Amino acid sequence: MWRKKRALGESLACLVFLVTLVDAYRFLSQSTASQFLSRHKRANSLFEESKKGNLERECIEELCNKEEAREIFENQPETEYFYPKYVACLGSHRVGIKNPNMDAIPSDLRTCVREISDQCTPPPCYKEGSTRCVDGQASFTCECKSGWKGPRCEDDIDECSDPEFPAGCNQKCYNLPGSFHCMCEEGYFITDKVSCVDIDECLLYHSICEEPAKCVNTPGIYECQCPLGFKYNFTSKTCDDIDECQLNVCEETCINTEGSYTCHCDGRQGLRLAEGQRYCERIPVCVELYDHRHPEMLYLGEQFAGLSVIYLRYRLPENTKFTAEFDFRTFDPEGVVLYAESSQDSWFMLGLRDGRIEVQFKNQHTFKVTSGGKAINDGQWHVISVDELESSISVKISKEAVMSINSPESLFTSVNGILETKIYIAGLPNRTDNIIKPINPRLDGCIRGWNLMNQGASGIKEVIQEKKSKHCFVYVERGSFFSGAGLALFNIDYSEK
Repeated sequence: MWRKKRALGESLACLVFLVTLVDAYRFLSQSTASQFLSRHKRANSLFEESKKGNLERECIEELCNKEEAREIFENQPETEYFYPKYVACLGSHRVGIKNPNMDAIPSDLRTCVREISDQCTPPPCYKEGSTRCVDGQASFTCECKSGWKGPRCEDDIDECSDPEFPAGCNQKCYNLPGSFHCMCEEGYFITDKVSCVDIDECLLYHSICEEPAKCVNTPGIYECQCPLGFKYNFTSKTCDDIDECQLNVCEETCINTEGSYTCHCDGRQGLRLAEGQRYCERIPVCVELYDHRHPEMLYLGEQFAGLSVIYLRYRLPENTKFTAEFDFRTFDPEGVVLYAESSQDSWFMLGLRDGRIEVQFKNQHTFKVTSGGKAINDGQWHVISVDELESSISVKISKEAVMSINSPESLFTSVNGILETKIYIAGLPNRTDNIIKPINPRLDGCIRGWNLMNQGASGIKEVIQEKKSKHCFVYVERGSFFSGAGLALFNIDYSEK
């Protein structure tokens, strides 16, 4: 118990000593504290008061009050910023208490006071984001590097998302501290650090696709295109057949073929393929028949026997040259279009063989058989013209010459200054033994807009307008057509596919 009382007494004694020590060195008397607001003049020149305040002279070599600090900075904001920190510097270095008039100025005090007015010391700006610090009136300005922003240049600009600072990357953008990086998608390369250009793999790699596939460049990639009905196998580098039937392209039966397919409908169920060859439709009981005939279109297939459908006879001056021009349409591959003669030994025939124009002629000087031009049995209208010239015979299809046959003498001979010419349309005379190369005389087709021997439509229009059987159908389709009386037998067996 005695030891405890002794320890308590010693603790109280120490506490009293510490309070006395703090009172002596921490708290200042009123007169001492007022030294911060009083000025102790040094022996300066007579004109000191007329000069602008100097920080070193006024507030470091001497003690300055707030009014004198105002004379130094000459503006209120910096004065308000400087003076409280100045008083703190004096207090921290014990100036004005024990040694108010000492000549030796501590270097730490000088540094402390000088750094108050320089807002850029220590550097307030973010080192990585700024170029320099500009001191101002109780403030500072940080000048930022490209890619940085903020009062202290501490904020990185995200060029990839900030609309005010767009990076301009074509495709991919990656933000970096103070910068950014553009990248391209696969199949592109970067040119000017921001723009992406497509790589033409077909030009760069010539054998990237194996034949028969063709390389086709597309944006960012390429394709190996095979012929229709095939697809490219990148593993085997071959064009493999596409089984379209697995894609359910047909409404009913589908048969896959190499590179294609065919759809079938069950005719026993009254179905047929519709237009487009994929879907089925009901077979109509009555088929609509386009049987409109035109009175100025001559039907060439009226006679089954191959006799001409029209016979014309012209008596013209002896210097008249043979000429004929008309529009012609047929699906038939072979037959006689017209036959002309002045005698049994002088004749000219214009026909069709394998769909192409054929010419046969004979006179007392020569005989010839020739053909030319493309096939015209396509059901379309073609302008046919034949002209006997001075030493040749010209045949044209749609104004384009397809034959020029040498004929130094006149095609037909005149009698007593008169050239008598007989013309048979779509057939031959009863005698056919004079034809050089045998030909089927019958022709299923139409002509219109005729001009024979430069006599226009004279003699033809009057004949066909009176007889409907000689009128040609306006609409025709490829197939079999049987005109006139008779029977046609069709053997249709739906049990066989």
